[in-house]
Amino acid sequence: MGLYRAVGRPLFFALPPEAAHQLAGALLALPLPWPVIGGAEDDPRLRVSLAGIKLRNPVGLAAGFDKRCRHLDALGRMGFGYVVGGTITRAARRGNPKPRIVRYPGRHSMVNAMGLPNPGVAAVADRLAETQRAAPRFASLADEATADVVFNHTLLEPLVDAVELNASCPNVSWGRDHDNEAHLAGLMRELGTRRAKPLFVKLPPFRTDIEREVVLALARVAQEGGADGLTCSNTRPVREPRLATGTGGVSGQELFADTVHILREIRRATGGLLPINACGGIFTADDALACIEAGATTVQVYTGLIYEGPRIVGNIIRGLAAAVRERRVELSSLVGAA
Repeated sequence: MGLYRAVGRPLFFALPPEAAHQLAGALLALPLPWPVIGGAEDDPRLRVSLAGIKLRNPVGLAAGFDKRCRHLDALGRMGFGYVVGGTITRAARRGNPKPRIVRYPGRHSMVNAMGLPNPGVAAVADRLAETQRAAPRFASLADEATADVVFNHTLLEPLVDAVELNASCPNVSWGRDHDNEAHLAGLMRELGTRRAKPLFVKLPPFRTDIEREVVLALARVAQEGGADGLTCSNTRPVREPRLATGTGGVSGQELFADTVHILREIRRATGGLLPINACGGIFTADDALACIEAGATTVQVYTGLIYEGPRIVGNIIRGLAAAVRERRVELSSLVGAA
């Protein structure tokens, strides 16, 4: 048993979820030896290109962990191939009422109804302008009204390596009819004439046939609108009476089987022409490899970091390095191999 499982996780899990997250943020603000703590080796065979962005490895940090973009430098030094900050909105948001996170320790999962709390795009831009870049960093933008998204994109794109458009958060309502295809098409049209760096679209998950058709339609809209890649997928909406809102989005290991299935479906629907970032229940190198073989160029972790601690980065990277050594191939040759 590692130090985090023996000491760190019991300490964090003795606290309410948001207090534990605040403690993690306080630790990330300290000048600790994050490369040593993450334990990630730099193996040339794991280097990948994501929509033209050169990554030292395919393990990214998903949006939501650093909502305010305060600790992207420390997280990058921990060994992630790239880090996603946000999700960010034009105006500051306090988010939904508390309680808004419930852990499911026996399932290595959790459900959240945070509601995108963040200090607003201007404060995030100021912070990014002052922060060193230890790894490529992406900004996650909420799919607000078109004018707001364009404003946010214009302000943040010069400060990041790519933008991820969060077209799938289950915990906010923007007061519009749910014609998400038309809204996404409009966003892609407006951003297409302005953007200079890669744009990824984060899609919702699906289980039913109806959900599948909705998500595949969004993927096609993103592709036809010129997206440089997709992220699959966001949290799955569930009912949870312990949340103040009564509903939230579940993340963690219980999503993993869905993630692999969704990757295959999205890759098939887009003809394998767009890189995909896998997100949902990735805890181990075997999980990451299964996602890559199903069609992902990179994987993103969040809940796994909470349950496994910072060594999850090095553990996944070492496992992937062992797999490519054993097979005597480059990592890129395994994308979609299953």
